[in-house]
Amino acid sequence: MPTLSVVMIVKNEAGCLGDCLDSVREITDEIVIADTGSTDGTMAIARRCGAQVFAIPWHDDFAEARNHVLAVATGDWLLHLDADEVLDPGGARRIRELVDADGDGADAIEVTLANYCDEPRAWRWVPVVPGDPRARGYAGYIKVGLLRLFRNGRGFEYREPVHENITESVHERGGTVRSEPILIHHYGYSPDRPLSESKAALYRAIARRKTEQHPDDAKAWHDRAELELAAGDAASAETACRRALELDPLHLSAATTLANVLMNRGDLDDARELFERLEAAGISPPHVMTALGAIACRQGRLDEARRRLEAVIAAQPSAIMARHCLARTLDRLHDSAGARRQLEQALAIAPSLQELRDRLAAHRLRAEGEAQFQRGATKEALQSLVETLRLDPEDPITQNDLGVVLTALGQPDRAKECFERALRLAPGMPEAQENLNA
Repeated sequence: MPTLSVVMIVKNEAGCLGDCLDSVREITDEIVIADTGSTDGTMAIARRCGAQVFAIPWHDDFAEARNHVLAVATGDWLLHLDADEVLDPGGARRIRELVDADGDGADAIEVTLANYCDEPRAWRWVPVVPGDPRARGYAGYIKVGLLRLFRNGRGFEYREPVHENITESVHERGGTVRSEPILIHHYGYSPDRPLSESKAALYRAIARRKTEQHPDDAKAWHDRAELELAAGDAASAETACRRALELDPLHLSAATTLANVLMNRGDLDDARELFERLEAAGISPPHVMTALGAIACRQGRLDEARRRLEAVIAAQPSAIMARHCLARTLDRLHDSAGARRQLEQALAIAPSLQELRDRLAAHRLRAEGEAQFQRGATKEALQSLVETLRLDPEDPITQNDLGVVLTALGQPDRAKECFERALRLAPGMPEAQENLNA
């Protein structure tokens, strides 16, 4: 009967390692762990769980460290896990079936890594079923396909010191790869929490060395861009993305990262050009179409925005950001009821997302403020609209409404600032432009 080894590298993972090892206890024949310098109870926990543990020196190279473990493991099949991951029970059973069948015709298996977070703007983010206990309170996860289960003794090895992968090696050695619906839950991913300064500097240095060693590798440049961005250096991230796109003009990840950098600083035309180039080449995943719809809304091409976003939702009803952007578009088209329906439907898909709860509350409060102003309760309208902006500061309609109320209260300078903010959020917005001119 073929055997399975779980292979890991760890450092100071006492808080999560036990859960990880418990998730594979019933299916593994061997656990091999290399420790790169733990100072907590990580090694003791690993030994209590029956793992073979040994220490290795750390040379700023994740691939080198992982290959140390592969050299020690004796199983016929190897499963790579990290300490902050938990193998789904159904996935565990399927892995054991595949190992018992000696791969069932495959040499390596691609699985899905579920990076749990509340970041619906991330382009691979998918919502979970509300209340799913495996989500541990998160509304969804970023879905990434990774090669994590593979045959031992075939010379497969990890490459690249950061963002290491074994896929290239498997293909070079003629390995047969198949995807399976196996889920690994990853709870350590946190895009809203920046890396520590020391870790960010280390990862960035590794990524920079990689581009020096492989200057014509578009993936290496994009890996560097992501780590430059994680270190807070948007300018260097932009430079790295542009280099990746020089090497591969249709590199989806590099185009996406660069477009996000551009949109965050307001360069909507450049971001639009990037994504329209992909669209013209037949590369039109939902996040690209959603971004084009959002840009069209910001630039006042409201019918185009509506068409694009409705098409995304028709193809993928759980596309929360498409619904979020469509609500903004419908508001601009004076369809407040339609906008509210989109927000309510988005919230039904991901009820734990605070941003959606705030946005829906703001939508209701804005309507209340408008009604108060219409019946002459100007000061109450002011309070409602100020609270609306606290909940949804990106709403140009609320900025415009607030300007109207401030004008009625005899505060033209503050009103002018509101109209100008509305136009920054929605360039060319007719109502705000007319009010500013007046």
